[in-house]
Amino acid sequence: LTKLVGAEALEPDFRKRMENYVCGSGTFRMNVALSELPQFSCLPTDGADEHHRSGIVIGPTVDYLDRAWLDAKINGWSKEPIVEMLIPSTMDDSLAPAGQHVASLFCQQFAPELPDGASWDDKRDAAAETIIDTVTKYAPNFRKSILGMQLHSPLDLERKFGLVGGDIMHGRLSLDQMFSTRPQPGYADHRMPVKGLYLCGSGAHPGGGVTGAPGHNAAKAIISDFRGHRV
Repeated sequence: LTKLVGAEALEPDFRKRMENYVCGSGTFRMNVALSELPQFSCLPTDGADEHHRSGIVIGPTVDYLDRAWLDAKINGWSKEPIVEMLIPSTMDDSLAPAGQHVASLFCQQFAPELPDGASWDDKRDAAAETIIDTVTKYAPNFRKSILGMQLHSPLDLERKFGLVGGDIMHGRLSLDQMFSTRPQPGYADHRMPVKGLYLCGSGAHPGGGVTGAPGHNAAKAIISDFRGHRV
């Protein structure tokens, strides 16, 4: 917002508060081409089964999730991250050659900024190896089945898609950035301090997640203002 709108268009107090808005939920994305389906030790199969067509989440216990968060906070990324995998080629075989597959991995507990001034450009491959090791622990054939990879660190996600710090929520979901204070007190109705400018993404109430709710609410505000000749 502070880059989209000129400095003269925003009140100094509002601009200062937006400059202090916190994005803290970095993510790492991997897209992989596979020679075969992952074969999970807990559900061995001869081919595609129901779990291959579903969302696969590696995050077995609350303690695991807690350790992943703490590890990332201290070291920059978790040595046992939370991994969510989708294999769309099990639903659409045109996405890969016969017998092969593609998978997307959404990986959490990767800090937007690394300790000691390290850059994600230098640590991207090491983080990817950690993710591969994690999945291979549960699906032993995963590593050897990888034909190619596309990697997106938190920094890559910011550069390519504008996700500051790789934060898909467009802002930390903390009490001071939720409900009536998202993105700032007085602006949770999607109307920004510039006439005709509305906030409709995950940085608006009610926040991130694939709900469409921020856009729905913003559209209602726009329609209301249009009908009331306020825009």
